[in-house]
Amino acid sequence: MMMRLLLQLRWIAVLIALFSALNAVAMLAVGVARAISAYGVIVEGPPWTGEHRPGAMLAESIDAFLIAMVFVVFAIGTTTLFLVRNERALEPVPAWMRVQNLAELKFLVWEAILAALVVASAGEFAVVGERSWTMLVLPVATLILASGLFVTRHSR
Repeated sequence: MMMRLLLQLRWIAVLIALFSALNAVAMLAVGVARAISAYGVIVEGPPWTGEHRPGAMLAESIDAFLIAMVFVVFAIGTTTLFLVRNERALEPVPAWMRVQNLAELKFLVWEAILAALVVASAGEFAVVGERSWTMLVLPVATLILASGLFVTRHSR
């Protein structure tokens, strides 16, 4: 009885992986659309002001691609953790994405999110015209998350 219930829970993992992959495709489409819009603005030529600055638009495109990457990492990690039982089926998956337990999946997603946040922070500094102390919120939050990852990894 209990084993049957646990096997039914695997379908939840299937739904999580499927929707994470769909979210990745959607964010990829958003990133491509933003990049194409930026290229259109570049072709139109200067003056580039306000919302029509190609650098800002390209940075938004990169943000969307990085969010898509986080979804891909989560989808593959969920699939390898909960659904794949044959080691040969994992051969196409890079070794660093093969998770053995939930803690490994957590760290893998944590690292992917940190990569996205670092690029988002750098992109914000590159495209924002007016500087203020509030621009430091994202980099400081990223530093706190990175410190937490470092401490957690090295305390095990």
